[in-house]
Amino acid sequence: MKRKRADRPGWRRVKRMGYQEKWVEALSFSGYAVRLTLDEVTEPAYMPVGEKLLCVGDRGYVYLQYFPDQKPYAVTKMMDELGNTVQWYIDICKAHGKDENGHIWYDDLYLDIVVLPQGEVYLLDQDELDEALQKGVIDSDEHSFATEVADQLLREILAGKRDAFDFPDFFA
Repeated sequence: MKRKRADRPGWRRVKRMGYQEKWVEALSFSGYAVRLTLDEVTEPAYMPVGEKLLCVGDRGYVYLQYFPDQKPYAVTKMMDELGNTVQWYIDICKAHGKDENGHIWYDDLYLDIVVLPQGEVYLLDQDELDEALQKGVIDSDEHSFATEVADQLLREILAGKRDAFDFPDFFA
């Protein structure tokens, strides 16, 4: 399992970024919200999604990250320099929280869901989840848990329930 942090330490392409976080209690969302601004990058970052190659990180991009309380996933809404949504990237997690040093963390269970603004939905990294089980990095319960969480989220997304991932910008 990969423990990751919301502030993305060691991010190779990003030379300077802004970081804000807050705890939010709202009707539509309860949990930590984070706003990352990519102020200076060495080169753009691209990601293949379906048949497309998306620019997911460049100067002026904004990442809004959401860590919904009591939910086993984290959502990153990636926006370009004009504020257009590029994608929602949903990490299936075993857990997330805040450590003793004040860093927001999440234990990534490999499976990811990408939702594009036009409505396309993709499940990513099933192979990574299966390999982690095969190598003993995770156990069969964690494998099943990740699969069940992803399946439930996919059902909700495909049924048009955007409230599972499309949260407001609490920093605007």
